[in-house]
Amino acid sequence: MVSVMVDEKHKEYFRLYYFQYMITGLCTILFLYSEISLVPRGQNIQFSLDDPSITKRYVPSELVGPLGCLILSVGLSNLVVLWSCMFDKDQLKKNRVTWLRERPDGISKDFHFMHTSLLCLMLIISINAAVTGALKLIIGNLRPDFVDRCMPDLQKISDSDSSVFGLDICKQTNKWVLYEGLKSTPSGHSSFIVSTMGFTYLWQKAFTTRTARSYIWCPLLALVVMVSRVVDHRHHWYDVVSGAALAFLVIYACWKWTFVNVAKRDILPSPVSL
Repeated sequence: MVSVMVDEKHKEYFRLYYFQYMITGLCTILFLYSEISLVPRGQNIQFSLDDPSITKRYVPSELVGPLGCLILSVGLSNLVVLWSCMFDKDQLKKNRVTWLRERPDGISKDFHFMHTSLLCLMLIISINAAVTGALKLIIGNLRPDFVDRCMPDLQKISDSDSSVFGLDICKQTNKWVLYEGLKSTPSGHSSFIVSTMGFTYLWQKAFTTRTARSYIWCPLLALVVMVSRVVDHRHHWYDVVSGAALAFLVIYACWKWTFVNVAKRDILPSPVSL
């Protein structure tokens, strides 16, 4: 009987966040669909073989690949929150619960805080991913190594009177390599690492008693990943800057939605104290 009551309380608690769960799930699906099934419209692509901004060498081995970026961003940020909430509670500030919406009876303040923090993080990750993927497809900008990816057909070039070409001159048989060359702006690695490390930095500053030196690694790690994208010829400088700017906007919106609005605007039920 007691276990049934506990389950009902938890179900009632999680129902309060159905909308956030729905947004997270929908944005994740949209991102995966855009990455796997959609490509920029190739008929609109025009480029010059003499353009120095797209004639860098294609480097198959990236300093920070897609999997590495996910581990450093999604994995590490979640680990910091989980570790702090489960094994390092002494470092958490005592007034942290006043930032959150009212918790139902039967839900511990520690679980409530951890759940809300992780939910905010997942909102940031999923919304950032969906918007980044959509912008890459809409903008369709060429990567710095595009010409090398394209492997231009010299015969077609010599037979043409034009100095501007389309994808029809590309001999690249690996379509994934070719179409990835059309998705330079904004930088996905930059938006992912800045959104997660930005949240991790702000979260530790707002809710823990740690000194700033203990989490200065967050912006430093983000900077290293951003620079690696330019070094690997995957992005122009403005790609990583635009990716970072997008990440900051998503962090601001989700943080305000999850924490600040509760404390200041009273959109949700009044906060509780310890």
